[in-house]
Amino acid sequence: MRAKDGNKQQRIKEAMVNLFLREGIDGTSISKIAREAGVSPATIYVYYNSKEEMLAEVFREYSTAPYRYLMQRLTPDMEAAALIEEIVRGCYSFSREHEEIFSFVEQCSRCPTLSESVSEEECSCDIMDLIHDYQARGVMRQYSDWNMGAMLFAPVRFLAVNRCCTDDDGERLAELIRMLQRLLLY
Repeated sequence: MRAKDGNKQQRIKEAMVNLFLREGIDGTSISKIAREAGVSPATIYVYYNSKEEMLAEVFREYSTAPYRYLMQRLTPDMEAAALIEEIVRGCYSFSREHEEIFSFVEQCSRCPTLSESVSEEECSCDIMDLIHDYQARGVMRQYSDWNMGAMLFAPVRFLAVNRCCTDDDGERLAELIRMLQRLLLY
């Protein structure tokens, strides 16, 4: 059995995501992924048993990326209003800085088979733990995790997916932040 090479595996993942975004799942084949990654098809099978397994594994990994990105920006000693602002701005920044990953995760999350394999709750658990701390301190409302996640993340995703070619992204985000702060804070 050949040894695994992290650089090759990363190139394979990136090639799969790029092809998936350009050609869809049906247009993405192991041979096309190999060609785009600059490896042989046999090399892909060192890392993955099938295209479907690769897609599911990469989706699971990339689904956590926005939350890891956010956790680098958040601290437990932030004011609650600043926490909400940083979550909103961080989510939006991630969508801009990592457009391919964001688009890939958005598309895969609409596929019932794939979305069942990744729980939003698992991905966002560190952020939800932080929110629970603010709730325990009595500064953030006691909404369920599902509703809290929907209120914090879904509107930002909507803005990121539907961004226009205008310069008012900043004002849209500022308005959303004010709305969420009024909704979520005491």
